[in-house]
Amino acid sequence: MIRVVTDSGAHLPPALFEELGITVVPLVVNMGGQTYYEGEDLDLEAFYDYLRSSPTLPTTSQPPVGRFYEVYRRLSEEGATIISLHLSSALSGTYAAAVAAREMLPGADIHVVDTQLISVPQGILVLEAARMARAGATAKEIVERMEFMRAHTVFYFVLDTLEYLAKGGRVSHIQALMGNVLQLKPILKLHEGRIEAHERVRTTQRARARLQELIREYARGRKDLRIGVMHTRLPEVAEAVARALREELRPAEIFVAEAGPAVATHAGPGGLGLACYGEEAEGGGA
Repeated sequence: MIRVVTDSGAHLPPALFEELGITVVPLVVNMGGQTYYEGEDLDLEAFYDYLRSSPTLPTTSQPPVGRFYEVYRRLSEEGATIISLHLSSALSGTYAAAVAAREMLPGADIHVVDTQLISVPQGILVLEAARMARAGATAKEIVERMEFMRAHTVFYFVLDTLEYLAKGGRVSHIQALMGNVLQLKPILKLHEGRIEAHERVRTTQRARARLQELIREYARGRKDLRIGVMHTRLPEVAEAVARALREELRPAEIFVAEAGPAVATHAGPGGLGLACYGEEAEGGGA
């Protein structure tokens, strides 16, 4: 029996976690002098109320090692082999915390994977791992598949402002100032686990359209597409984008997920992201 574990940095519709028996270890958000666990005692409305009204940005951190230890101990005592998939080690200490917990259980069969991703592309990998486990794949087969998929999954996103990324240390204040002063909308991407600028466009509308173009370009010559649409407080925009991509690309799967507080702390409201993974068709591929 293989059980899949991830962290709340993986964004999926909540019903999928339950349907596939995926265990989610919550990321930590500190705000107003209190510590909260994402998805347990902090809802999005309270989080955004604080984000709008407080002069102090919330801070985020990885789950305590003890949280991973308890999950791993319980599942291993049930006889499970564990595949634990976590957000990029370049952006968070979550992977390191999971590895530390694994070392505390030397008799357990635990495989910890750095997805080098976050949000909906991490969710795409988690879904694949859980479905492979249900289909009877071995741990070795699942880990190898995860390593392949992470290298061939794209994630582009645009934020309403770089202010929150700058405050959180993810981009420089100079970059944020230039973007805001010039009213440029940088399209960002994940590359080898890190956030990088991909290109800049002039307006939010053009940036959102360009995100869809980038997914179309990636999808050319590929099949069995899986697409994730991430947003921060943009449900109608995200659903409209998902509808357009579904009609045009006919993906094998497409889902919409709102980012949780740990990611939204750095993204701020008004963010939109698109992730895609597809198998290269014979004679095709980008």
